[in-house]
Amino acid sequence: MTTPARPTASVEAIERFTELADYVIPFTIRAVGELGVADQLRDGSKTIEELAVATNSHSPSLYRALLALASKGIFTEVEPGRFGLTPMAELLRSDTMLSLRDGYRLLSADIQAWARFDYSLRTGTAAFDLVHEQGYWDYLATHSAYSRRFDRAMQTFTKLEARAIIAAYPWTGVETVVDIGGGNGAFLSFLLRTYRTMRGTLFDQPHVVSGADAVLAAARVEDRCTVVAGSAFESIPAGAQVYTMKRVLYDFDNDEAVTILRNVRAAMTDDSRFLLCDPVLEPGDRSDISTTYGRIYDLLMLAMVSGHARSVDELAKLFSEAGLQLTRVVPTHVFPIVEARPV
Repeated sequence: MTTPARPTASVEAIERFTELADYVIPFTIRAVGELGVADQLRDGSKTIEELAVATNSHSPSLYRALLALASKGIFTEVEPGRFGLTPMAELLRSDTMLSLRDGYRLLSADIQAWARFDYSLRTGTAAFDLVHEQGYWDYLATHSAYSRRFDRAMQTFTKLEARAIIAAYPWTGVETVVDIGGGNGAFLSFLLRTYRTMRGTLFDQPHVVSGADAVLAAARVEDRCTVVAGSAFESIPAGAQVYTMKRVLYDFDNDEAVTILRNVRAAMTDDSRFLLCDPVLEPGDRSDISTTYGRIYDLLMLAMVSGHARSVDELAKLFSEAGLQLTRVVPTHVFPIVEARPV
């Protein structure tokens, strides 16, 4: 008779594991964000009845949700049945510079794909394609409301990423920038707003850049930014000093990536620079913010588009095939900036 293995996990390990493996709290955060509860508390605490009326919610159910979140430091029950904001709950407000609400919404198509992430681990291909019988980018192109929510989510994270990227790299003296796959212009807007003499070109697919005018106007940079619709698989606007690509290349396999990079090289002058702002994979148990951030996005790409992050050596090889040379890697608080120049 086999003797059962003696348990080796500590109480602390069990507590930490159950916290990380839980999906109830992440979904509750998103649902409460959808309701706009944090916005109702911007001027001070309110009773659960007041919150339920303001958010068109079921009072006893909302109370249960806020109690659970309060256990995690998101909201606080200041007195029985009355809730207020905490620093983490402030992030769910929609009216603050560092709001994360739109970045953590209930995106049903994504959630359905994650429910079959085991398929991605078995096959190396996107669970999204299996579940929806359609690729992620095709889905966004044919579901306009979903595409707008996706753009808002990307804009939310871009606010954090842009600050880190702009602070880490020497942009002074750069006069012209092309942002390839720049979405609705959120990153380029931050860059142009920081450097008042810089001019930019926003380049992405037609259905993506269709929403850029409002973003550029809100940042008051529309007079220094040209919007160009097109495909990076065909050609890229030529002649800029700097070409940027943030969280785009890891969407594609190696052959597709080389095609895009060759088009980047064709657009560059001999003095141009290419800045890839992508997660970069490194081995080991590192758990710093940049490494963790990159690894999470790597899995997101696997589940949604069969994409993947790459190591520095892998990127250097792709660059070489496209006529580019990796010149340096600049660390940031999110993911590194990988710089390349024409060979």
